[in-house]
Amino acid sequence: MTVADIPDQLARFGRDDEGQRRAAELLARWAAVGEPAFRRAGTLRGLAALGHVMWAAGLGSAAEAALHSPHGGVALAPVLSGAALVAAGLVLRAVLLAAADRVADDGAAAVQAHLRARLLLAALPSTGTPAAEVGDAALGEALDGEVGRLSPWLTAYVPARRAMLLGCGIILAAVLVGSWAVALMLVLATPLLPFNLKVIGLGTRAAVHAQLTAARRLSTHLLDQLRGLPTLVGLGAGEEAVRATEAADRELAGRTRTVLRVAFLSTAWIELLITVAMAVVATYCGLALLGYLDLPVVPSTMSLGTALFVLVLTPAYFAPARELARGYHARAEASAAAALIADLLDRVPAAPVGGRPALVPVARRPGLSGPAGVTLGKVGVRYPGRDHAALDDVTLTVRPGAITAVSGPSGAGKTTLLSVAAGLREPDRGWCLHTIGSTTRQASPAMTAWAGQPAYLLPGTLRDNLLLARRDADDAQLTAAFSALGFEDLLAALPRGLGTRVGERGRGLSSGQLQQLVLVRALLRDTPLLCLDEPTAHLDPDGEARVIAAIRTLASTRTVLLTTHSPALLGIADDIVRLDQGRLSRIRETR
Repeated sequence: MTVADIPDQLARFGRDDEGQRRAAELLARWAAVGEPAFRRAGTLRGLAALGHVMWAAGLGSAAEAALHSPHGGVALAPVLSGAALVAAGLVLRAVLLAAADRVADDGAAAVQAHLRARLLLAALPSTGTPAAEVGDAALGEALDGEVGRLSPWLTAYVPARRAMLLGCGIILAAVLVGSWAVALMLVLATPLLPFNLKVIGLGTRAAVHAQLTAARRLSTHLLDQLRGLPTLVGLGAGEEAVRATEAADRELAGRTRTVLRVAFLSTAWIELLITVAMAVVATYCGLALLGYLDLPVVPSTMSLGTALFVLVLTPAYFAPARELARGYHARAEASAAAALIADLLDRVPAAPVGGRPALVPVARRPGLSGPAGVTLGKVGVRYPGRDHAALDDVTLTVRPGAITAVSGPSGAGKTTLLSVAAGLREPDRGWCLHTIGSTTRQASPAMTAWAGQPAYLLPGTLRDNLLLARRDADDAQLTAAFSALGFEDLLAALPRGLGTRVGERGRGLSSGQLQQLVLVRALLRDTPLLCLDEPTAHLDPDGEARVIAAIRTLASTRTVLLTTHSPALLGIADDIVRLDQGRLSRIRETR
């Protein structure tokens, strides 16, 4: 490194320190969700040192009693009492540690549930962030892998700080009773550990952050490859895709090896420090037992019972530090994971602890009757990294009970307009209001049934997917919904009726069947506004006609706002709106 490189290095260290401070603040805020549980877990683990003191005292007492027993026999009473004390200490320690582990697991589960709820809220478009801006792979990795990485930190490190103070204090007090010289040695060895833990944490955090980033990159790559597999095969690009995946996999493997190497070396260094401290204590006790010590001030003799007592307690004194070292590795991993999770959580404000997300749509119409009117005023939406606005100063009124069609070329902003009108996307500027009767409120997905493009079904049975729209519906009501839209033959054609299983994204159903099921679900949702994104796309003329007839039926009791390129679907619209490059270029009222 040259002199010219020094400013860059200092700036990098400054950024690292700032990142660490932000990660520490995030972790502290998240841990506060389960703070009472972690406090109890730390206290229980610290009190478990009492069990260690008991069995060490029992061992020393039994050994001393056996050593000083009369010639030709051993007094059983002192030995048995010592053995009983050993057993009681072991049982007490095991019970306290088991209780601490359970309490810590409960606290970790609460924190992880809280974070997963916030991550899901960040992915919901109703929070103001379009779902397309939250990568599926990044969200999945955050929900599973990165939140999961917090578990060792929550269960080990967070309680370990309290456990170390309490447990080490109890052990040190007991050792002080037995030998103040050994207690002094332990105190002198203690400051070496925090310094080394800090150095270890710096290296571990950087290595783990690189590993997690590589894992997220590989997940995103695999998901993109699987989604585009038919296209890749059709273009003959399969070999290139395989090589790219192998390169990403090798990168992740290399990052993982680096993390393991840092963890192994740092743990070995901590163990070496503890082993040296224990060796010094053992040497002193051995020399004192043999009477080889002749030093001023320092006691030169020691009984067998006392020697066993302090020797057993010496590793117990360092045990909380060893746990803290393991927890410090976990904290470094958690800090790296926090930086990645925070990128998603920053999309929405922090939810109150224990509170429910506020913008999740309800399953039924919220106590209002009649179709909804929609008013958009000077709405503007711009996506990051794009030169042109998706919507630019759009003002539109959708009449209650009307079928309004939005047409225009691909990329004109039709789907963005639909999502704003549905309350799924908050505009960057302007406003969107829903009006039912004399009641006007901010646009909300609670008032909307949405059928996007492509139509989406969850893996499970057909019944499970329909109950998402109305959880209290029975089979008779579900069947009636098919009949109301003229789709009786669809239900009859499915092998097990409502119990038919569908795969991810509706696998196993045709495009026409999938679209019809989405409309049935919209009918069950029973909201005053229905938003449909290209509802007849990829359908043959017969399927298109069936869907159009169903839309007419749905429009009898609700407002319908849809996007389409289909002349047949435009033919049933009361109003037609044309978008071009985010601007309303034409509005034609047909009826």
